[in-house]
Amino acid sequence: MNPIKNKGLFLEEVLNITNQKYIDSNKAIVNKIPTNIKLIKANDNLINKAIFKEGSNCDYVGCYKGCYFEFEAKETIKDSFSYQNLRKNQITELNRIVDNHGIAFIIVYFSSEERFFICDWLLMKNYFIKFKKTIPLEWFIENTAELFINSHLELDYLKEFNRLTNHT
Repeated sequence: MNPIKNKGLFLEEVLNITNQKYIDSNKAIVNKIPTNIKLIKANDNLINKAIFKEGSNCDYVGCYKGCYFEFEAKETIKDSFSYQNLRKNQITELNRIVDNHGIAFIIVYFSSEERFFICDWLLMKNYFIKFKKTIPLEWFIENTAELFINSHLELDYLKEFNRLTNHT
């Protein structure tokens, strides 16, 4: 898959497969929030022109062992993750989740390295506040949990999610 032409679609597809398995096995409830768009022009049920509207939720919302969570799924072709990859409304929502005792995190896929990481939102936010607006891959390796995709294209992030919530 070409990560430039299909930015975010590989990670999203892997997460959709994973989340469906969680739902089917009654392990967790996780739903993808549809992209909020405003229709500008359509012909014969075909959208010809639309614009993105600001959303109020993150990419995914769910409940696991009684904990409400939301997370963003981000993909980068670089060897770093930029603060600019997060929209203002996403940052606001991640902060609201934490403020209300929910769990907020980001799953980042470094496509050039084929590596996945799960990062607690507050950890990432503190990095952005204290240091700079770009986080190098090395920081993810040293400070977050790496996730591994299995042969069924599943990315079992709940194992690491347990560490974010202190669940066993």
